[in-house]
Amino acid sequence: MFSGGLPGYRLYRFGLRPDRAAQLARSPRLPVNAIRRCALIIVALLLSAPLPARQQTLSPFAWRQLNAIHEQIDRRQEAAALKSLQALLEQLPPDGYATALALQMLGYVQVDRGDYPAAIRAFDKSLALEQLPETSSQRLRYDLAQLYLATDQPDKAVSMLQTWFREADKPDAEAWLLLGQAWAARKRYRKAIEALQHAIRLASHPRAEWYEALLAMHYELRDYRACVPVLEDLLRLFPERARYWPQLAAVQLAMEDEHAALDTLELAYRDGALKQETELLQLARLYLHGGIPYKGARLLEQEMKRGRIRDTAANRKLLAQAWSASKQRAQAIRALKRALEKNRSPELALQLVRWYFDGRDWKAATDTLRTLTARRLKAKTAAQAWLLLGISYYRQGQLEAAHDAFERAAALAAGREMARQWLEFLDAGTTAQGQRQERGVEAPGAQRGG
Repeated sequence: MFSGGLPGYRLYRFGLRPDRAAQLARSPRLPVNAIRRCALIIVALLLSAPLPARQQTLSPFAWRQLNAIHEQIDRRQEAAALKSLQALLEQLPPDGYATALALQMLGYVQVDRGDYPAAIRAFDKSLALEQLPETSSQRLRYDLAQLYLATDQPDKAVSMLQTWFREADKPDAEAWLLLGQAWAARKRYRKAIEALQHAIRLASHPRAEWYEALLAMHYELRDYRACVPVLEDLLRLFPERARYWPQLAAVQLAMEDEHAALDTLELAYRDGALKQETELLQLARLYLHGGIPYKGARLLEQEMKRGRIRDTAANRKLLAQAWSASKQRAQAIRALKRALEKNRSPELALQLVRWYFDGRDWKAATDTLRTLTARRLKAKTAAQAWLLLGISYYRQGQLEAAHDAFERAAALAAGREMARQWLEFLDAGTTAQGQRQERGVEAPGAQRGG
């Protein structure tokens, strides 16, 4: 298991942002054109009945006026239609069928104009009159629900949709999707999941965005196990959308299943689906932490050459770590030296020195430490550098230089105790010094600086 997750690992790096559910919960752009087309069809049907058949509910005057307004709407003369409707409503009785129809038309004109609050008020009044045929009322409820969502009123949207569903014969996939969006906007994610699953089952060709919305709901509940089959469906149905591969790996990492995440990203890489630097770096880290550091190192080198991974100090450091874990010290040192050229970090320099110590390359260690100690360093780092420089001199038999370096370390609180042990050892002039060097026995404090 990884302790605290992989370095650099974040779900949001792979598209699963914490705010994704909120984004998907919002109603998509209101389908104004679709609403307008439905409005024209419905109103046309209501007005197309022979005049005698409508005389009990619609006067000849109202019929002629509404027909004329319908033609204005059809010609996209919204301003003229709005003015005509407002004038007509002043002349009609407040609670008749003609008034309900005029208010319905007024609402659609306001939708066309983008004035959703005004459209909601008109639709609400029209429905409240209870004069429209049930088919028209149902259409109005559905459109009202969309308007409520578009104006951040999810409670009203859910309530209106529940009424719509009670009256609906066979709700289609789009209706279930809308209900899912409404529940999501209310942060009722389990309800949203049920509705979205209905939508996906009913649709002959559900869109990728529907699965993404379902994925976001599972993510909000931190139900990562449920995210996996959704992402697998997305990969199966929409293979051209490469971003689902790293998202699947991110979910698997959230489940602490690093082996599955490695398999996922490795397969994606072979298929050419990984192109972003963050994705490639994640695969390299998974190789490193999964006990396959050589593959990670090769991946990093290849992708740096291709330019898909930047040649930065941080990435060179990761490459050095991969080579080191692969027991390829020369390559590790070369990569770390390149990192140090790009970023003169004391920490990088000290790591390089430790690797020189591992290879008993005292001269290279000394050169690096002399450059480092010439810089202005934090006290703790300076103490460590002077201690290591003293040890490096000692290993080369340069006892006077070693003594001076330990004196410098002893002047700093962080290195005082260790440096004094070394100074006592040197000052004692023990005759066993040469024997210790021959046998590789560590003198007091001759550890590699940690």
